[in-house]
Amino acid sequence: MAKHDFKVQTQWRGGREEVGTVSGDVITEQISIPAPLGGNGTGTNPDELLVSAASSCYIISLAATLERAKFTNIQITNDSIGTALFENGKFKMATISHYPKIVVTSSEKEKLENRLPKLLEVADHNCMISNAIRNNVEIQIQATIQ
Repeated sequence: MAKHDFKVQTQWRGGREEVGTVSGDVITEQISIPAPLGGNGTGTNPDELLVSAASSCYIISLAATLERAKFTNIQITNDSIGTALFENGKFKMATISHYPKIVVTSSEKEKLENRLPKLLEVADHNCMISNAIRNNVEIQIQATIQ
């Protein structure tokens, strides 16, 4: 079993209107409660970081899955949307929807169209973030090939 620790440090001072920081090996960013939720709106926030983690994990997993399936001359752009709901007195991330756009050569388009549904599923099941949130957050994937 391989093990790897991902370390971050967060700092906060004051109440809900203030601004904190999150930093790790690479990322250093201000954090606050999003303005639409009554917060400061400075920097990023945990909700955006969760959707960013899911999106970046999925696009990397999809690229690796396509590579293993011998689709190497590709370009992927992924838009992701996290939809949060307020119910029973608390916020919950209900869904994260991924919209990958895959650009392939015209000679590979039909071959990819035939295999894409299975490859999208494999990529989702190989994504560590998808696996971490599965059964708590619905993950939706709607891909297009160009």
